[in-house]
Amino acid sequence: MVDESDTVAADEVSLAMNTEIMVGRVEVMQDQTKRGLDVLAGLSVPPESAHEPTEGIDTYRRLYNAVERYNALRGSACRAKVLSDADCGGPLYMPIWYAGRARPDTSLSGLATMAEDMQNQMIPLWSGVCEKVVAKSGDDQFCAIE
Repeated sequence: MVDESDTVAADEVSLAMNTEIMVGRVEVMQDQTKRGLDVLAGLSVPPESAHEPTEGIDTYRRLYNAVERYNALRGSACRAKVLSDADCGGPLYMPIWYAGRARPDTSLSGLATMAEDMQNQMIPLWSGVCEKVVAKSGDDQFCAIE
């Protein structure tokens, strides 16, 4: 017989792992977007990611940093005319958990919601840059993630 507390603990472990995967995916997409913008600008691009190690950094801090990096990457992509005017319109990305509350919900479910929100925000920017890089370079693996 399975104890209900075992099921809850397994669900929490699963949620924590899925959240870490989403945050890691956002960081990889941001690295690839940066490298892609460098390729499109004609800069030499190192083959390895320049992303700083995240071991020991809590999930909320990683997400917080991802918002700042997203806004910088989006600004660079817009200035370089990599994205359409429609994609560049509007204010900076400032989710409520980043800028709206003195104390965001950093429970497991709160972090999972933040990670999904950040990932959904990042995908269009990453896709737009990657499509142009693949078209320019012919390297269809440039933005491979998994």
